[in-house]
Amino acid sequence: MSEETARAAPPDTVVPEAAAYRPLSAAAVVACVLGLLSVSAFFGPALWVIALAGVIVSLWAWIRIHQFDPPLTGRLAALIGLGLSVFCLVGGPAQWMLQRYLLNQEAQKVAMLFFDYLLHDEPHKAHQLSRSAFDRAPLDEHLWEKYPPDSSARKDLEAFLERKEVRAIILLGKDPRTKIRFFDNEGIWREDTLIKVAQSYAVTYYDANNVKRTFFVTVILNRYPLRTAKISDWYVSDISSYNPPHALEDRQKAWEEAQREKEKTRALGEMPSPEE
Repeated sequence: MSEETARAAPPDTVVPEAAAYRPLSAAAVVACVLGLLSVSAFFGPALWVIALAGVIVSLWAWIRIHQFDPPLTGRLAALIGLGLSVFCLVGGPAQWMLQRYLLNQEAQKVAMLFFDYLLHDEPHKAHQLSRSAFDRAPLDEHLWEKYPPDSSARKDLEAFLERKEVRAIILLGKDPRTKIRFFDNEGIWREDTLIKVAQSYAVTYYDANNVKRTFFVTVILNRYPLRTAKISDWYVSDISSYNPPHALEDRQKAWEEAQREKEKTRALGEMPSPEE
């Protein structure tokens, strides 16, 4: 080939690599990185935003790539980022909701067993369910033997029976019409290795005038891992009736006012008369 022919040749026949080069989309790289980081969505709701950002950036990168002619490179990276982000954005919340559902179901079984012991006048068994597995005695026919007079276990039981909610449920349990039912999940949170679940229960009974009434109690249950046995244990850490369930917050002011009136009436009833 002569020198003149080479000079007349089109540029793409001289340097074909330059004509084939397409720049890489920076957005696609970012999308792929966010997709990899989206795995953190399985560690808590606060990290779901990473997966959401990955979806948005991946879609934006895909649009930007095809705005050029020829398209930019990076379609595979954008697709990988989009796939990972969508998977984690769906999987993270699904795992979170499933875990909360299972925890609430486990806690509810323990709480209902606790109430069942109180209703059937077995407070010693309910008391054992308020203790961790390391301190809990077997719930068998020999359990009363663990509470000899003047022992620390007996004093703990007596203190347990001093709780007004416990006393009320035992007393109301003498009427077979008394029912305790699950009302609502109040919250789940973690403290170190403990998982705490708060639930509210409705106690329905009939008063002296045969009028059907209901009050609510809130139970907090603790779940902690028994690492040596590779299982978890539940126990009731608190029971109270001071606060109404969250689902009834719209009536909270009326409820609080009623509580104050009760306290005022009780205080007036305990005041000595002037003649005394």
